[in-house]
Amino acid sequence: MQNEMLEKLHIEHQGIVKTKNRERDILFWNDMGKDIENLVSARATCAKYQAANPKEPMIPSELPSRPWSKIGMDLFKLCGNHYLLVVDYLSKWPELAKLESLTSKCVITHVKSMISKYGVPDIIISDNGPQFVSYEFKEFVKSYYITHTTTSPTPCSE
Repeated sequence: MQNEMLEKLHIEHQGIVKTKNRERDILFWNDMGKDIENLVSARATCAKYQAANPKEPMIPSELPSRPWSKIGMDLFKLCGNHYLLVVDYLSKWPELAKLESLTSKCVITHVKSMISKYGVPDIIISDNGPQFVSYEFKEFVKSYYITHTTTSPTPCSE
């Protein structure tokens, strides 16, 4: 029955890793991992597309020379509340602020509070959320001579 179960596991053609993860949840026999590798590797279609989709290598960013010189920020929602997360690129020190509203003004107020503790960063990295691409935020970073870099090409909506 092992061959029949292998066929059923691989019916979705998700590759070696996903097939192994799936099988670990529902089956077990000795050398099952090797059997899956052999099955997937023996399939011409699977072998053809496995090499065509290599993993993208990590591109590390250059570390800043001082703390709080380069910071990343993002907004998230947890248990009905919105938060601003700011992380220093050098030390990985996180700062968290609970937001009263999702306006640029509110975000700027919390960033200014952090600036008063740690100093003015040279670079802020964020996504293109509406709070970060607003005229008000652009004027804020401009007034502090901060370079603002975004990570995503198009504005995101909630």
